[in-house]
Amino acid sequence: HPIPPMRCPLHRMHSTRFRAAIAAQATGESRVCVCGDMNVAHEDVDFHNPAERRTLTQAGTTPEERASLRCFLAPPLGMRDAFRQVHGRAAGQYTYWSQRARARPANRGLRIDYFLLASGVPPAAVVDVQHLQEMHGSDHCPILLELDLARL
Repeated sequence: HPIPPMRCPLHRMHSTRFRAAIAAQATGESRVCVCGDMNVAHEDVDFHNPAERRTLTQAGTTPEERASLRCFLAPPLGMRDAFRQVHGRAAGQYTYWSQRARARPANRGLRIDYFLLASGVPPAAVVDVQHLQEMHGSDHCPILLELDLARL
């Protein structure tokens, strides 16, 4: 479905304010983790149909939305995607499936739930990140971040 006309300006405003709030906290050696549903599939590997033209206008996969998420990953915030740190370019690792389209059994989904870590969280502290895809009950699956607290 195309993005409703008002969604982009509202999303842009919210994203700008949210990034500013995170920037105020994630400075220097701060151990900040932003986690949850970001409503954006960041890279092509994060959704099942990146070659389809409609992804340019499909909510969660538009170039504008993807650029908005990249603002968390690029300087000055420079956060990192904990899942990609551990699992590289693993494909088919989705966290959301449309219930209306009955997409979950065929794993036609998007990875839109993240753990974004500030530079103050040492990479060695990240033990594992999992998408608990076998757990049903929502159109999203739970995500899990395991940290070695002794390395923080």
